[in-house]
Amino acid sequence: MRNTWINISLLNFLIATLMGLMLRYAFIGEIPGMDYRNMLHGHSHVAMLGWVYLILFTLLHHYFIPEDKKKTSFYNRLFWFTQATVFGMMVSFPIQGYGAVSIIFSTLHIIASYILAYWLWKDLSAANFPFINLLVKASLVAMVFSTIGIWGMGPVMAMGLRNTSYYHLTVQFYLHFQFNGWFVLAVIALLVQLFQSWGIIISPNQLKGFLNIYLISLGLTFFHVLNWAFPQVLYLHFNSVGVILQVLAFGYLLWPIWNKIREKMRLQAPILKVFFHFGLLSLVFKLLFQVSLIVPDIANISTTIRQFMIGYIHLTMLGFITGWLLWVLAHSHSFGTMGAAIFITGYVGTEVLLFVQGVFFWAKWGSLPYYHEILFLCSALLPLGLGLMVLTSLYQRTIPKYNHINT
Repeated sequence: MRNTWINISLLNFLIATLMGLMLRYAFIGEIPGMDYRNMLHGHSHVAMLGWVYLILFTLLHHYFIPEDKKKTSFYNRLFWFTQATVFGMMVSFPIQGYGAVSIIFSTLHIIASYILAYWLWKDLSAANFPFINLLVKASLVAMVFSTIGIWGMGPVMAMGLRNTSYYHLTVQFYLHFQFNGWFVLAVIALLVQLFQSWGIIISPNQLKGFLNIYLISLGLTFFHVLNWAFPQVLYLHFNSVGVILQVLAFGYLLWPIWNKIREKMRLQAPILKVFFHFGLLSLVFKLLFQVSLIVPDIANISTTIRQFMIGYIHLTMLGFITGWLLWVLAHSHSFGTMGAAIFITGYVGTEVLLFVQGVFFWAKWGSLPYYHEILFLCSALLPLGLGLMVLTSLYQRTIPKYNHINT
């Protein structure tokens, strides 16, 4: 059952990358019948809710729920109901954008997420270290909290504020606490759980310290969005403190155990090393980009130059979050090195192009020669590599139990 869940999540990811490829092609040639903005909504929803959300559903269920709870059919029914809402959004958003059908499916997905949060919280295994469970619970709270932004969209539109900063603020509220709250904290919980299985014990005080510092930074870094909507120098200062705290939080978590991680990593299969360092380097660059926002001029252009915004989103989603999710999966699932190498090459190529083109626009140097054509070719490597990984994954029939992972 869980093997099927993983394959469905990966197929959603593949579809999201193909949608993204269509968006890249739209700058080169015409795609009959495609509305760019509608396809963009479809791409983002399938990537977030069809890939990251559902694979987190799968992994949290697999690693943190007791065996007797897993045997019930409840989680299986909830998974397929959630996948049905994703499929509905996959079809409706490219056709109508935000319309009646897509909003219904989006609303049903939010309701399903509330049900998942309640049951995961209730069923968390007592066998896990208490503070790892605390990370999972914090991620679930962030997931529910983020939906305040979605519910706020209705009143904002009802007041005729559809094309104002207030509307965009509700969207960014949702994205901020989804990406940096729910997704990041759930990934860190899985990361810590794997470290514990290697015998790398992280003390409760260390985990609690990380969580406290990170949650404060999570609130403060939202002021970057507030500054974009309602510019205030004070907001930039709050964001700067939040960025510094975020760097300290990750340093507080990883630095004391870094030598032990390196020792254990030497014993891992090459694919595991690749995914781990892929996720780690993406995290480092993500934090460096955020640190650069301490400079007011850079903070201001980061929300006006589209290439920087897309590059940062992909740095977080495709790099840091997806990299470490694939690392967790690769402990018990084979993907093949060729598919992974092609995928990572495409990711690196698109990121370099996006940020370099962003710098060109910032410096008023114009556009890179054949920018859109090269970006399309690099983007094509993402579904190609992922497709090979999905094909390899489909041949697998079982997932070993967590405590059978090779160390």
